[in-house]
Amino acid sequence: MSKAYLTIDDSSTIITPRIIDFLSEKGITPILFAVGQQIEAHWDQALYALKKGAILANHSYSHPHFSELTLSECLSEIEKQEDILTRLYQAAGIERRYKLIRFPYGDKGGDNKEEIQRYLKKHQFDRIDDSVIRFDWYKENGLDKDIDVYWTFDFTEYMIRENSGYTYEDVIQRIHDKNPSTGGVLLEEGAHHIVLIHDHMETEKIVPNYFEKLISYVMASGVEFIEPRFITPTRDSI
Repeated sequence: MSKAYLTIDDSSTIITPRIIDFLSEKGITPILFAVGQQIEAHWDQALYALKKGAILANHSYSHPHFSELTLSECLSEIEKQEDILTRLYQAAGIERRYKLIRFPYGDKGGDNKEEIQRYLKKHQFDRIDDSVIRFDWYKENGLDKDIDVYWTFDFTEYMIRENSGYTYEDVIQRIHDKNPSTGGVLLEEGAHHIVLIHDHMETEKIVPNYFEKLISYVMASGVEFIEPRFITPTRDSI
């Protein structure tokens, strides 16, 4: 029915190895947009994910809103996490073939956005190959031009919290939504997606095995998770 790249935000946590084992069994290669502070707290779990074939990428060092930072602070967040990822890949003995970034909250930096994009290009960050994504809103917002990786469908399972009023059933309803307020229709015939889900212990405590349940559910509903593909831009295109 539809095809998707699987991206996971906010790794690593104590459940990361279990998530990776599940995806490995399903033959799915995920992109983990990891937070530096999380890797520092859960180094072995991040190392495990990398050795099992996951692609680890930059999701900043401390997960701030980039539009609330100065340009210098934005670049520091990126660079500190790049240093951690470099050390992680070296520790794993694995070549880092792709440099990818996703901004926390999808916040691209406000007034500093263009400067940040130029920085990413200068430092040879890769783009995800989104050439097959056909949603008009995706292109109208310039997401097909930016270096950073955005998404086309967000499970929003991170909203499942104590007393939030948001439930697992709300996530299932979102999966079947044919007119979502944000993003594209996940189960649309022939659609291609960049799917976003989170690596959160807070969600796990309320809905045990939420990750496996949701991924299994959408696969049974017709979503095929495909191998990520990437584009390395030329320096003079920005």
